[in-house]
Amino acid sequence: MRFDVDPSQDLGLQHVLRNGLSVLRGEEISGDRRAKILDGLLDIVREADRGSEAMQAQSLAFALDHTPAFDRFSLFVQYLGDSIDDIGARLASAKEVLEGLEEDADVSPEARQSVIELLSQLVSALERERTLSPLTVPGEIDYN
Repeated sequence: MRFDVDPSQDLGLQHVLRNGLSVLRGEEISGDRRAKILDGLLDIVREADRGSEAMQAQSLAFALDHTPAFDRFSLFVQYLGDSIDDIGARLASAKEVLEGLEEDADVSPEARQSVIELLSQLVSALERERTLSPLTVPGEIDYN
């Protein structure tokens, strides 16, 4: 993966995921903020879905030309690959649910719950890795 920051240390990513979970759970969030949260979450899931489709088509040229999509898909595979059977199908389903929510369409509670479970598992995996990773050694400070 080509993340500037390790995903488990990327607080921005975790912030988007947690806020997205709040929207999916139906928590009170103002309309403008809700739209921004859904947009950010949908960008992540869309990119991951595009990366999944490219990997299924075995299009390595796509992976080189569209690194954000490949990186997002790799994020889900790295953290959820052992616990979810068909990540590609789950990402496609999550994308449909989030697009429906963005358009204020009626989304079934089961579909919402499926996306909540997917994103909750990702957040938990990121937290677990952050907790278990060793602390970085502070750099030497020169006060002169």
